[in-house]
Amino acid sequence: MNGERHATLAEWALKDIQLNDNAEVADIGCGGGANVARMLSKFPDSKVTGIDFSPVAINMAIKVNKQAITSGRCRILGGNAKLLPLLKENFDLVTAFETVYYWPSFLECLAEIHRVLKSGGKVIIANETDGIDPEGLKWAHLVGHMHIYTINELIQYLTEAGFTDIKSRHDESRHFISVTAIKP
Repeated sequence: MNGERHATLAEWALKDIQLNDNAEVADIGCGGGANVARMLSKFPDSKVTGIDFSPVAINMAIKVNKQAITSGRCRILGGNAKLLPLLKENFDLVTAFETVYYWPSFLECLAEIHRVLKSGGKVIIANETDGIDPEGLKWAHLVGHMHIYTINELIQYLTEAGFTDIKSRHDESRHFISVTAIKP
């Protein structure tokens, strides 16, 4: 969960993202906390909250981000995308790296993201597989309870959930996709 390919995807997806000072960021499915640490570094005047349902991941994310937690710039919470333990309209950016594959009731999860974002806030969904890569599709069959989304599917769901200004990126050589959207 904190591997090199994951790091490459996160850096690629976050490359052009800019935030105002004192922004609030949430990373859903934060795993071992590497992307939380990455965003704390990229956005030094922001606070980042990581959320995961796995106690093992939560403990690792706490260890990885201990200094930022101690300084008050970071929180790591237990929870899931369908019922986020976050305040309404509090976040400027919500990220989901390599996690939407496992979300039950995808539209309900997007409604939760919509709920916690401020007006004008942005969501980023970034995946290592684009839904057409045979290798990635193989994993969906092996893992079970896993859905790999195409860019078009993500755009459709984000539109249905009330997001606007939807933009996508596709690195065809690595099969990376990133979709961003704004809460109006």
